Amino acid sequence: MSWKLTAEQLAQIVNGEVLSHSGATASGLATDTRKDMSGQLFVALKGESFDAHDFLDQCVEKGAHCLLVHSESTRLQALKEKISIVKVSDTLNALQTLARWWRRECGWKVLAITGSSGKTTTKEILKGLLMPSHRVFAHDKNFNNHWGVPFTLLAAPEDAEIVITEMGMSHLGEIAELCKIAEPDAVVCTMVGQAHIGELGSLENIKKAKEEIYLNSPNAVQVFNIDNEKTMEMYEAASRYTNSTMITFSNFRSEADIQIRANDMSFKGLDIKGNIRGVGGTAKVSIVGRHNTVNISAAVGLALAAGMEPEFIWRALNHLELKSWGRNQLLHLENGAHIIFDAYNANPESMAVLIKNLFELFAEGRKIAILGEMGELGSKASECHWALGEMVGNTDIELVWFLGEHGADFEAGLKSSGFDKTYFISNSYEEVLALKIGSVIEPTDIVIVKGSRFMKLEQVVQAWNPVDFELS
Repeated sequence: MSWKLTAEQLAQIVNGEVLSHSGATASGLATDTRKDMSGQLFVALKGESFDAHDFLDQCVEKGAHCLLVHSESTRLQALKEKISIVKVSDTLNALQTLARWWRRECGWKVLAITGSSGKTTTKEILKGLLMPSHRVFAHDKNFNNHWGVPFTLLAAPEDAEIVITEMGMSHLGEIAELCKIAEPDAVVCTMVGQAHIGELGSLENIKKAKEEIYLNSPNAVQVFNIDNEKTMEMYEAASRYTNSTMITFSNFRSEADIQIRANDMSFKGLDIKGNIRGVGGTAKVSIVGRHNTVNISAAVGLALAAGMEPEFIWRALNHLELKSWGRNQLLHLENGAHIIFDAYNANPESMAVLIKNLFELFAEGRKIAILGEMGELGSKASECHWALGEMVGNTDIELVWFLGEHGADFEAGLKSSGFDKTYFISNSYEEVLALKIGSVIEPTDIVIVKGSRFMKLEQVVQAWNPVDFELS
């Protein structure tokens, strides 16, 4: 059951003023004016390029019961006779306050995940581990920022036992604020890499931003990756200042609470083995890529923090079914060719691990790479795209198409490696080129498709008509 509030109750929680009251209660949060809003609350947020106050008429037409606003207009006066309206000084702050209120009302156990890579995959693995034995809520959308975390909490039902939330960031201080809203009971940073280096300027600043999840959750169980240099530094620092329970994971360090490594990798997934708090085990996990042992281990750490026993975790790992759009998603063409579609996001580290995974996979035919621009790299963009080209050129990939404004840098890196196979460079998607490449893909070929989300590389895949593929 979701929350249900009158205008007066809402105003009391968010320190607002009731401008009108239709007599109806609002239950649930409406976030999209294109969809049915029957009985829901709409929060008129204002972003850099839009103001949701412009869509209040549509909210009434779609059946919303209450509007939360921070500015009045002539048009708003006309809506007072039709719907409950509560005014606050800042709708974002009110949204966050409402989310924190609901989190405290329900008293769920909140598990929070951050990291430069792997947040969503870890969330999906953790959800799969916990669901057989717990009532779990995790939003199916990528809600991880100052709006998304409140959206997640407000969508969680009252009778959930555990709520899983991702925490992303684009600047220092953001994760600290998210922790104040969600008040997590267990936290993890999967790893620290160069994602957002354009905004934060250095790996050290990225580490500081991610470390906020530990510094601002002093009573939470803290799960640490002691293989990654920066998260290891976080662990060493926490060992000196925290009284919280700490859980560590590693691929190879014997002192870690969780040791998981991959023995074998194929298109069917990973064969893993190791021990969880001294309990040895093996599992076949249906996820492609050795790097996912980090995400599996992070999820296992949070499952332990939630009270799950090691024996049950090993059993659950064998039954995981992960279907996360655009993240290591395995697709097939009608002729049988394999596609690894991993184009939800990209940064230098995630690009590198996918290319290494492709290098390790056995293919009877060719290996083909469709790669897109990596965003948010700032002054490092040229250097990182050059390095990506050089890396690709030193593998057994035989056909490459790079899409994006740093194509010249990628091409220079590719040529520096002595690459003498087929490649294409374009600034953006070209359907003619997509169809040309699609026409030469053989049944025995392996194709990887990866780039930042804004490149919309699903257009390439869609042009090939893969089996059972949806745009998002």
